[in-house]
Amino acid sequence: MEKLIYLYGIIPAGGIDAAPLPSLKGLDEKSQIYRLPFENVEAIVCDLDPVEYSEKELEKKTNDVNWLHQKAFHHHETLMKLYERYPIIPMKFCTIYSGLESLKNTINTHQKRMLQLLDNIADKEEWILKLYCERDKIKEIVACNNETIEAKKEKIAAMSPGRQYLEKRRLDQLIDQETEKETHVFSETIHEKLAALSVDHEVKRNWNKDVTGRQEEMCWNSVYMVDKSEITNFKSSIKELQEKWAESGWYFEVTGPWPSYHFARIS
Repeated sequence: MEKLIYLYGIIPAGGIDAAPLPSLKGLDEKSQIYRLPFENVEAIVCDLDPVEYSEKELEKKTNDVNWLHQKAFHHHETLMKLYERYPIIPMKFCTIYSGLESLKNTINTHQKRMLQLLDNIADKEEWILKLYCERDKIKEIVACNNETIEAKKEKIAAMSPGRQYLEKRRLDQLIDQETEKETHVFSETIHEKLAALSVDHEVKRNWNKDVTGRQEEMCWNSVYMVDKSEITNFKSSIKELQEKWAESGWYFEVTGPWPSYHFARIS
């Protein structure tokens, strides 16, 4: 029975000649990763036992949280080591082919797109920015400095005591609305500054506190493809923004460089 082929990623043809493939264990921790050369690209793969990693067995394995965490980490770490040496189109975790012919068909079908992607990510780096805020601190600042809220306060002050009670409750709602608006406008402004320094960018869904493990609320989540010539400028811009806004309750978490998970998707 033909061995299964686990695909980590695609690199340009001849990439191994410029930088030898590192010695790395495959997903099963027994096999070694190796390259499969095609016409214009090379696939970085490892072999898997067709019985141990059959569709039925793989379904059992992926239902095991510990196995899933360990192997997903292996996949990411392997891609990180490869990314240190080559421009690479990273594959999703558990991209497995039934054999060489199956992989060859995929390469032949998508090779033109692969070459385009490899050209797009050459000499560029992917960076992620997550923006957090102390909601109560932002709310306090908005309550004291927002024109709409100040105008509402003046109207309330001229009302009768009974009416003031009801309007103050509505004022709290208005402060929440204006805080949400201010948070979004601030986040978009930061994003626009960084997008201007990148060649491509993408806004992602925010994570809740259960996922982030932080007390602060995530209010923006974005990823940038930055030309290597702009990396220093990109990082120094974020540092300046961090220093400027930290006391106001804004926190910048920047990570990278990463393999091009977001900007090198084949489909």
